[in-house]
Amino acid sequence: MDIHHIVPWSKCKEHKYENLIALCPNCHRLADRGRIDRKSLKIYKANLRYAHDKFSQLEVDILSDLYKEPENARLQFPSFMMILINRILDAEYVEVELPESSVQILGMEMKPVYLFLTHKGREYIDSLEVDQEN
Repeated sequence: MDIHHIVPWSKCKEHKYENLIALCPNCHRLADRGRIDRKSLKIYKANLRYAHDKFSQLEVDILSDLYKEPENARLQFPSFMMILINRILDAEYVEVELPESSVQILGMEMKPVYLFLTHKGREYIDSLEVDQEN
């Protein structure tokens, strides 16, 4: 990751949080060349902050992982950890499917759950992607 000045360093001569954004090297080069404009960078930063303020990193990672998979993909998740994903469950971005059988996890018989991304969850991630492109 690279740290990029939204308003170029040559103009502002400051390292203020509001003006900094973490970008991959490829996006950093595109931003330096003006192929990604300042407005888009500010929107992208706002969307990242919104997503991370609203949900925990684990929840954001689960949404992202499920989004990358085919529509009906399921993610196995330990049932005893469900409390850690309450916000994406409450937002109805993810639903739970309960299996009939148990599995061995760390030598113990446990019943995992399967998470899948709902249509609402897919729309949420789509909206972040669209906002980041504008």
